[in-house]
Amino acid sequence: MKYTIILLLLFVLFFNSCTEKPADNSDLPEILLKKSTDILPISSFVENLDYLELKVNEAGMEFGDIINVKELDGDLIIHQRRAREISFIRFTQKGDFINTIVSNKEGSGKIRKPLDIISYQKDFAVLADDGIYSIGKDGKYKTKLVAGKMPGSKFFESKNQFFVVNDVPDYGLYTVYSENSKAKNITFPGERLKDLGRSNLAVSGTKSVKLVSSYSDTVFTYKNTGFKPEYLIESDGYPSFAEMWRNTGDKNDIETLKYIHNTHHSKIKSYFENSNYIFLTYWLGSHQTTALIKKNGWEPMYFDEAVNNIDGGIWDNPLFLSQNNELYIPITAYKVGGHKISDKRHNEFEKVQLHIAATGNPLIMRCKLK
Repeated sequence: MKYTIILLLLFVLFFNSCTEKPADNSDLPEILLKKSTDILPISSFVENLDYLELKVNEAGMEFGDIINVKELDGDLIIHQRRAREISFIRFTQKGDFINTIVSNKEGSGKIRKPLDIISYQKDFAVLADDGIYSIGKDGKYKTKLVAGKMPGSKFFESKNQFFVVNDVPDYGLYTVYSENSKAKNITFPGERLKDLGRSNLAVSGTKSVKLVSSYSDTVFTYKNTGFKPEYLIESDGYPSFAEMWRNTGDKNDIETLKYIHNTHHSKIKSYFENSNYIFLTYWLGSHQTTALIKKNGWEPMYFDEAVNNIDGGIWDNPLFLSQNNELYIPITAYKVGGHKISDKRHNEFEKVQLHIAATGNPLIMRCKLK
């Protein structure tokens, strides 16, 4: 199947919002980015936790760093990197190894740099730096669906079209690949923005696709025909990137870059959302803060650090928020073994340490939100 590229831009929502916020979106819910220095016990927002052991040792595998976690068709898909090997590996919900879906070191149809994976028809579609591929559930290479240099590292599919969220500003905000279409190039809003680095856009979720735009202080949701604004982003005491851009005025390119580089501003680092919660980590200047928002009542909770006071174990960066309200936090065997339990009232984590020391298997800590 041959695909050609359409570079589409959300003119109404994005071009105008690059210079000012849409006035008719003032009734949207607001995500307020506040600075916090609080150190919270995770029991203040976590109901309970358990550990999913990825049984890679039993499968005779060597495992590296977990880059991302997804849930597709009821199974867990782990994106992992070990030295120069990058792969997507499928596990059951109990952590049993199923198969390697794709690896840049294995298979007859090697994919040089796999970036993202989604369910597609009865198989998988894999985004790589040089195209989009169809891979069977058994991990066998099927065909190359799209050929060409990909402008982003995240994608989704809707109505037999692939949407690649762009990392490279020159390509616009997202790129749509569809069959039998003429190529159309749309320039990125504002020529000077091409020199300002990545566009800081992110995709969250599978069925509900979110696009977080630092150029418009807005979170968008994909609705069949395009992205619609859902939340506004406000920064407490720090300008956002969009606000800085509005203040550049008649500055030349060099002055603009210096101004943005030297001005402390807000920047979202990671964003997760499901039907009940929003969990995001962001920078305000050089200070990192995490916010947890319960959608029912829009109750935000802010903290600088979190301490595992439930079993004395580790708290680390979440990589996935399930529809069951569980944060998935990967923990390597190395971190498990090196962790010192400081809270002697809760030392249940010692049992986990002893078990993982014997197997060498990585863990995913699942934290059920309150």
